Amino acid sequence: MSIVLLVFTLNEIDGFKKIMPHVKREWVDDIIVVDGGSTDGTIEEAKRQNFKIIHQKNRGHGGAIVTGMQNTDHDAAIFFGPDGNHEPEEIPRLIEKFQEGYDQVLISRFGKGSINDDANFIEWFGNKMFVFLANVFFCGNYTDTLNESRIISRKAYEELNFNALKMDSTQQLSIRGLIKKQKIIELVGNEPARVGGKKKMRPLPVGASLSWQIIREFFVWKF
Repeated sequence: MSIVLLVFTLNEIDGFKKIMPHVKREWVDDIIVVDGGSTDGTIEEAKRQNFKIIHQKNRGHGGAIVTGMQNTDHDAAIFFGPDGNHEPEEIPRLIEKFQEGYDQVLISRFGKGSINDDANFIEWFGNKMFVFLANVFFCGNYTDTLNESRIISRKAYEELNFNALKMDSTQQLSIRGLIKKQKIIELVGNEPARVGGKKKMRPLPVGASLSWQIIREFFVWKF
């Protein structure tokens, strides 16, 4: 089974310089940077480190997922951000668990024992609320539905009919995985402080989008 690491970037040169040298190329079969239009030198740094680069077609976080999956043909993909919030050591842990036969394996930033140095109170509360709603509406047992750090098989991805192009993308992967009764498991992880760059998440519009997504997905699934 071949695995590709999709690295999503948008003006993350500081994090890219610090984080990517710790990502071992032998962990996966391929590493591809999906860039959303960086202007701070991220692309040039990725080239300097000899990474393949794909320029994102659709704007938004989910758009990066779509671009990455459309331009690769590996059996499974890992989604990774080099902004410092993800630990490189998550990658081999995800792969090891995935090889036990799971459709998706997720890193939870809010599991028992997790250390989260990045989320403020609003983000912490929002995550708890959306996890609760997802679990109640879709019969899940998640502790984190919004983290992009995960591995998913191509077969599982394709059966989700994924179409969430913005910050609601990871919640859709989590929710539709439950709807399709995929075999999913969380691994407890951490969320270190961000390294440089600007946080892309805006609480109010993202919160509204996530809320509407839960309602829409529930009624489509239920009726």
